[in-house]
Amino acid sequence: MKKMILLISLFTFTAMADASDNTIKPIPLTALKKNSKQYFNICEAVKNECKPEAVIWKEKNKNEFYLASPGPRLIKIKKVNNEYFSVNKWDFSMENNNKDILNNELTRTGIYIYPALYPLNKIKKAVALVSKWSVSYSGGGRQEEYANFLMINDNDSYQLAFKNVPFSSKEIIRACFTEDDYAKNTHCHDESWDILNLKILDKNKEFYSWKFITKMYSWPAFKEKNSIQVRSSEIVAYPFQQQPQSNN
Repeated sequence: MKKMILLISLFTFTAMADASDNTIKPIPLTALKKNSKQYFNICEAVKNECKPEAVIWKEKNKNEFYLASPGPRLIKIKKVNNEYFSVNKWDFSMENNNKDILNNELTRTGIYIYPALYPLNKIKKAVALVSKWSVSYSGGGRQEEYANFLMINDNDSYQLAFKNVPFSSKEIIRACFTEDDYAKNTHCHDESWDILNLKILDKNKEFYSWKFITKMYSWPAFKEKNSIQVRSSEIVAYPFQQQPQSNN
């Protein structure tokens, strides 16, 4: 089974934006190596927060770090005069109770924080809390991810900006069943996958407008890779006021 990583693109469309297009880029967070001195020093500063499953991310060109741990929980850490201080703690464990069934065939298999910050305006940012769903077939399966975008506040609270946004998906269905089938074909599965790209626009309102652009790929069984078909759709929404609506 072909391994495929599906994720929010932090770069798509921004390079194509013209000078008059007030496009805001999501902010990628880069993971620190667990054997690095910086990782060790941060863990010393926050003591019991560095569990084995924890990861520490750094925002580029800033002395600001984010420690994500199971729960899920997120801690913002700042470096001041070579010392690290915890400045915010967000506990998203209540979101584990949100198990909206989006497809009756799927079973929820996990939840995680995606390593990026998403601007809501010039001050406020959101994080993506992603829930994973899956089902297995004989010789294949389907996986889907949905994101709740949560505005993180300085008082350690958070607010839901967008709910259950399709984040990624992939499906593989076996099409070969005999030794002869496998001998005659190099691609023995029907495959499809979706990739979400996010474009954030400054429309001079209280919050930025978000455009969710999904590219949908289909690779039929028994076809070469150059037969992959691509479609796209656009969804536009404003934080807190509406769920995404198709703009096609």
